[in-house]
Amino acid sequence: MPYLIKAKNISDAWEKLVSLVMEKGHKIKDERGQITKELLNILTIVKYPIKNYPFPISTNKEILLSIPKDYYWRGDKLSKYTDQFLKKDKKGFVYTYGNRLRDHFSVDQIKAIIKRLKKCKKSRRATAVTWDPKIDFKNEEVPCMISIDFKIRNNKLHTTGIWRSHDIYQAWLPNAAALAILAKYISDKLNIKVGPLAIHSISAHIYEYCFDDAEKVRKNGKR
Repeated sequence: MPYLIKAKNISDAWEKLVSLVMEKGHKIKDERGQITKELLNILTIVKYPIKNYPFPISTNKEILLSIPKDYYWRGDKLSKYTDQFLKKDKKGFVYTYGNRLRDHFSVDQIKAIIKRLKKCKKSRRATAVTWDPKIDFKNEEVPCMISIDFKIRNNKLHTTGIWRSHDIYQAWLPNAAALAILAKYISDKLNIKVGPLAIHSISAHIYEYCFDDAEKVRKNGKR
């Protein structure tokens, strides 16, 4: 059964997601033997993922994004993570999303997307992928986000991200923030505003060791 969540900003969306998975999730043991609560196919739509102020990407990310005040992904940690979506350097990791998007397949997919959308504003081909079947069916460390898509409608950039596996409590919020920063980067190049952000979490789950903190979010509406 699919689920739909609508929220005004990233913070509200995260709190609704955590609450939904904690309330309705089913316990399963994953490939690493860890217990999680899981729901399949949650589509989250964030109406205002980023504040459309005339600020450059280098501006403090917390000015541009709505982040819970006491959430642990803040400051330099959040800034460094969101920047990884824009840079091709793997920084010593097995993979980064930025590397998969900008270098891994010997093509800068973000640059190609900008070029295509400049050429045709109504294009349905502004899509990037991160999953490499030649190596990802063999490796243990593989991308969770497998595809992102961009479309210009009503002179706004609509962004969709697809996650095959999504750690809702620990990773969803920084992932959404990074995708919003990437959307702003592309929209600035196109001279349009950032539109809604849609995230499809195929396996939306919370790990057992996060249950207590996630339950606090569900009960209090904040961490």
